[in-house]
Amino acid sequence: MKNTNKSRTFEYTVTDEDEGSRVKDILSKKGNYSRREVTSLNANHGIFLNGETVRLSETVKAGDRIKAQMSDLEANRHGILPDTLEILYEDNDLILINKPAGLSVHATKEHEKDHIGTLLKKHLGSDYIVRPAGRLDKDVSGVMCYAKSKEAAAALERQRLEDTEHHNFHKVYYAVIHGFMDKKEGTLKYRLEKGNDKAQHISENGLLCITDYKVLKEMKDTSFVEVSIRTGRNHQIRAGFSGLGHPLVGDRLYGGTTRIARPALHCGKLTLKQPFTHRTIHVEAPLPEDMENLLHEK
Repeated sequence: MKNTNKSRTFEYTVTDEDEGSRVKDILSKKGNYSRREVTSLNANHGIFLNGETVRLSETVKAGDRIKAQMSDLEANRHGILPDTLEILYEDNDLILINKPAGLSVHATKEHEKDHIGTLLKKHLGSDYIVRPAGRLDKDVSGVMCYAKSKEAAAALERQRLEDTEHHNFHKVYYAVIHGFMDKKEGTLKYRLEKGNDKAQHISENGLLCITDYKVLKEMKDTSFVEVSIRTGRNHQIRAGFSGLGHPLVGDRLYGGTTRIARPALHCGKLTLKQPFTHRTIHVEAPLPEDMENLLHEK
């Protein structure tokens, strides 16, 4: 059963009737958390008994205080939507947002209602049908652009597919990768092909990918990299750096360690042309806290 409280924090005082129950039973029965949500809370050290972290099997007594604190990322993943979206720019034709990690861009089988579109309808009204211009993976954060009409969507799609050299629809990403690049700035060319798993793999038979990068900072054993792509392939950045032996931190699909709970990838900038006035629009989304923390590891 999904958490119907739609809250990222659950607090409960144990009653006489509850005494002797296990912590996980309280979370299930009183907090309406699913087994998957309880497992996630436990893995992320988000369950407390009287202010201390606790095992799920611990039994409780009357008067005990149980608190479950779910991170924003995990809450998004489990369909507990934030109250609002961070809007970076809006006019009659477009809306640009700072997408949180963990939220799907559009409806899927697993996320029929808990996706960005639901929040945009809340902001714009239920009559609006918004159309994303480009995609970000569910666990990737940063700038996303949505069109408010078919005509605007078509114009943006033409921008995306044409004239990439003039940056009419240009994204700048930031990533934290394992290891150090031999060259601190350059252009990578490789081909990606989908394998039997969900991942893309470098293959001579794959689709050509062209990726520009610049190393901005080197930490103890990781690098902070600015990335832009000239070709829009699925998982182009994630699979490309992994194939070179430098997977993104947190990207378990491509061999990254779990220092953070998602791939360390953020779309930080977007420059585009307003589809009808042709005025240049530029927005930026600051680096989220989980990635910012990686830059200060010693």
